[in-house]
Amino acid sequence: MVHYDQAAKLQASATHAGSSLKGVATLAADVAAALAAASVSLIGTNLIRAQLGEPVIALTDPGFRLHLTIITVLTVCVLFWYRAEGHYHRRQALADQLKAVMGGAVIGALCAATVQFAFVEVGSRLLTLSYWALLPVLVMLGRMAARDILRATGAWSMPSVVFTCASRAEEVGDFITKRDEIGARLDRVVAVNAMTAEALVQAMRRAVNDGQAVIYAPSAGDPLQQAVIDQLVMTGTPFMLSPQIGRLPNEAEVLDFPPEDVALMEVRDPLGRPLAVMVKRAFDVAVAGLAVLALSPVLALLMLAIRSDGGPAIYRQPRIGKGGRIFQCLKLRSMVLDADVRLEALLKADRDAAEEWRAYQKLTHDPRITPVGRIIRKLNLDELPQLINVLRGDMSLVGPRPMMDTQTGEYGERLAAYIRMRPGITGLWQTNGRNATTFAERARLDAWYVRNWSLWRDFVILVRTLRELVASSGR
Repeated sequence: MVHYDQAAKLQASATHAGSSLKGVATLAADVAAALAAASVSLIGTNLIRAQLGEPVIALTDPGFRLHLTIITVLTVCVLFWYRAEGHYHRRQALADQLKAVMGGAVIGALCAATVQFAFVEVGSRLLTLSYWALLPVLVMLGRMAARDILRATGAWSMPSVVFTCASRAEEVGDFITKRDEIGARLDRVVAVNAMTAEALVQAMRRAVNDGQAVIYAPSAGDPLQQAVIDQLVMTGTPFMLSPQIGRLPNEAEVLDFPPEDVALMEVRDPLGRPLAVMVKRAFDVAVAGLAVLALSPVLALLMLAIRSDGGPAIYRQPRIGKGGRIFQCLKLRSMVLDADVRLEALLKADRDAAEEWRAYQKLTHDPRITPVGRIIRKLNLDELPQLINVLRGDMSLVGPRPMMDTQTGEYGERLAAYIRMRPGITGLWQTNGRNATTFAERARLDAWYVRNWSLWRDFVILVRTLRELVASSGR
């Protein structure tokens, strides 16, 4: 029993140390962000006041002292909110933390406005607004910097051992390697197929003695799973568990009924919220309408340049929309007029090109693209006319990638998810590999998006798309 307790303490100590370092670094970044936001808001406010001929706000002003007291108290409350959301101990992607970060800043601003706006002179209102507007931006930038520092020093990822069945070894190993935010560096995979529960638990403790974290990924229906979990939990041993329960929406809610040992998972239809669906459509129309008005001069110039070869500027291609309805997807023409004929000839003559087309439905070096087309593709301008598709109701700003009717067979059972939503100008495929994404992976991403749709996820995808467009070196 002594060895049993020592191993559990070692596991707890190693895991706690790694988690605490990341939590302390994240908290320090948040505090630094708050100090920076307060400083920048004061400097910016005084610059604006000076331009307007108003007296600057001094550090000794009673109004500023009250402002500082209010934002300090509220910022501490917001940091406690972030802690309650798991930001200082839970393994999360930064994008998944953004919603809580912005929500905390909005609540803080509302509380500050309630207390301060009625009692403090007008200049402090700009201080308040600028501080709470800057805080979430600087918090996210600070957390990015903190993670980069931890990665550079080798403190971000903890050496880890995966205990799993042979059938899941590749899947789980690839997942841990791919998802850096887990903070696990895969050292080795241990097959558990022929191990007893006691041998498995002892092997986990030997891994702990070597300073490694334990990840347990049993197969579905593994008869040893409960015995292993019970021993780890009852001895206070932290570990990561990857149960094989299939594909579930992220918003699936676990319902427990103490003191029963049986739990339920409630899975709601994300599209079964009429108000949210209406907001998505209203947002699409508003943004697409404004974008068409703002970009119409650019669109007109591009169309003139494309028509210089004597062909039409707009290319229409049948695509499958919501409910399986066929619509004409609009794009600026970037290929020669006989593109389909040339593609057929190329695929017959070039085996490598044919293999690439089968996997990606695209060609890295496509001889059909015109000189003007190469430019508009590099600048991601060829899909501008799809804003008109959005206004017509054929498409959405965010959604599954528009699919040709010849590709339905390759979607398989995932087609049922695809046709539940309007296809999008951008989507998960745009922010997860683009050209490097195989068609099979694209179908998986589309189905995942439909199962997990939310207005917030659309916002995150739009932000990531803007980042991809800025950083893109072309297709």
